[in-house]
Amino acid sequence: MCRVDAAQRESTAGAAACLIKIDKWLITTANRHSEKFDLPGGNAADSETAQCSAHRNTWEQTGFNVEVGAYLGQTETGLRVYDCRLPPAFTAELKSYPVPDWVNAEISAIRLHNPYELEHHDWQRGDELVNVRDWFNQVAN
Repeated sequence: MCRVDAAQRESTAGAAACLIKIDKWLITTANRHSEKFDLPGGNAADSETAQCSAHRNTWEQTGFNVEVGAYLGQTETGLRVYDCRLPPAFTAELKSYPVPDWVNAEISAIRLHNPYELEHHDWQRGDELVNVRDWFNQVAN
């Protein structure tokens, strides 16, 4: 089931990702091949809204059952990015989370990062890091 904030629900289709902020930290996934970081997300399934795509892909890549909120922006490749929330029990105590057994072979790690300490060469598509930082600042703690 797709978890979307009812006040933020939209019908736009397409690939999407979740920006998940915990205090001053950003949840990232690491690509197994490049070891570079990215937001959890990916392509939409047939007739799936972008918000549901963000929810499903985040679940499949991290095991986190987020609630998808406000649209933050879109990358140059067309990936829609949403403010996604975890339950209050998630805190910044852990800086690394185990990758669930079912996760596809592309994800090697789930980590918390301060987005201002990441360099462009650390990010999967380095030119997107400026946008990610801007979106990060739009999200309330």
